[in-house]
Amino acid sequence: MNRTWPRLFVVVGFSVFTTTIAMMFPEHKLTLGMAPFTVVGLALAIFLGFRNNAAYDRYWEGRKLWGRMVNVCRSFTMQINTLIGDENAPSDPDGPWKPAPDQRRLESLIIAYIHAFRHRLRETDPSDELRKRLQNDAEADAYLAQDNVPAAIADRIARCINHAWRSGRLNVFHVPLIHQNLTEMLAIQGGCERIKSTPIPFTYSVLTHRTVLLYCLALPCGLHDTAQWFTPLVVALTAYAFLGLDAVGDEIEQPFSTDDNDLPLLQLTTMIEINIRQLSADPQEEIPAPIQPVDHLLI
Repeated sequence: MNRTWPRLFVVVGFSVFTTTIAMMFPEHKLTLGMAPFTVVGLALAIFLGFRNNAAYDRYWEGRKLWGRMVNVCRSFTMQINTLIGDENAPSDPDGPWKPAPDQRRLESLIIAYIHAFRHRLRETDPSDELRKRLQNDAEADAYLAQDNVPAAIADRIARCINHAWRSGRLNVFHVPLIHQNLTEMLAIQGGCERIKSTPIPFTYSVLTHRTVLLYCLALPCGLHDTAQWFTPLVVALTAYAFLGLDAVGDEIEQPFSTDDNDLPLLQLTTMIEINIRQLSADPQEEIPAPIQPVDHLLI
């Protein structure tokens, strides 16, 4: 919303100027009456409503996709823990359990995948985070050399699942069940990439910005005969509403960025990592702390 204040100050300043001219030099004032502003204001409000609804639909779809990602990662981890392993090992569900190397390998790849996916949506550099999660610079560099880093990691997950099957640690009937989780993760990635790469048409946004600004600048010409010296106050309240609605549509149009009202992807990916590491029940794993709000905001 910080982008609203400069435009609001311009509108209020212009309103003070036109109101002063109208009150002190009546022969030079321009009076339009409120009829055209009533008609245009109603149409503009409907126009802004449609645009903000379209922007919020994108935001809400992005949130639902990430909600599905949280659930899929949890299910994926539980299936890795229970379906991959030595068939001759004790199966006491209440006894001590320690993850096998291939189970830990898959879980570390899932964690690397979700963080790489977050960086891809926010167009930031995932190199440091991947090297930290994978603890293998050569492997991380191999993923980073590809255009789509999350897809490269997903391919490695698929190969690890295939290796577990061929080595006899995964029943052939369970392979499609585990692969279903990976397929769902890639479908979620595709949905988020569709939202990111298909913004609301630029001309539609420009038309809205210009129409709102021109309406607010011209509004004093319809008010100063009735509101007189209170015209700047009325214009300020009206302009704040229209400019604010216009800014809200801009801010939530791309839900994966780092604006104040965008989706808290860092908090979501960290929560997924915490869930995976806690489900693995390995005391050697360092569990990160949950992301806390800063100035009441999550990123």
